Amino acid sequence: MPPGKSEQEFVVDTQFFKNMENTDIIDADVKVAMELEHKNDTYYCHFDLRGMMHIPCDRCLDAMEHPVDTTFDIAVKFGPEYDDSNDDVLVIPETEAWLNVAYMLYDTLVLTVPMRHVHPQGQCNRAMAGVLNRHQATADIDGTGDIEEEDIPIPDED
Repeated sequence: MPPGKSEQEFVVDTQFFKNMENTDIIDADVKVAMELEHKNDTYYCHFDLRGMMHIPCDRCLDAMEHPVDTTFDIAVKFGPEYDDSNDDVLVIPETEAWLNVAYMLYDTLVLTVPMRHVHPQGQCNRAMAGVLNRHQATADIDGTGDIEEEDIPIPDED
């Protein structure tokens, strides 16, 4: 690529996550805008990711929306061998003629998902919430090692 700037736009969709063998992302529609600037033998990449992913709720397992709005930057240089030990600079072998950014995008998108992802209070699947409540166990307060199920009524269907 000659020195200067270029831009590309593409979409990360459900098939992208299937290709990465990720079953945690149910559906995705994330627009990616990539700005690339080549100067002084370095390629400066800026990625802007915006859209929506659907992930399973940890509580009821129904799909829930997870908005994506993130950016990241990385500089890419040529060197004798591949080196990703620096978070801000990626060195690729001089023999490579292209850079596959799929894994960078995948890592960035998966890292936007919080450790615990649940629907807001009252929005979980009522049937699943009832089953969960029926099978919820109490803590071992007396230290006997026995954990007993609580009798929790199933929520009324409205």
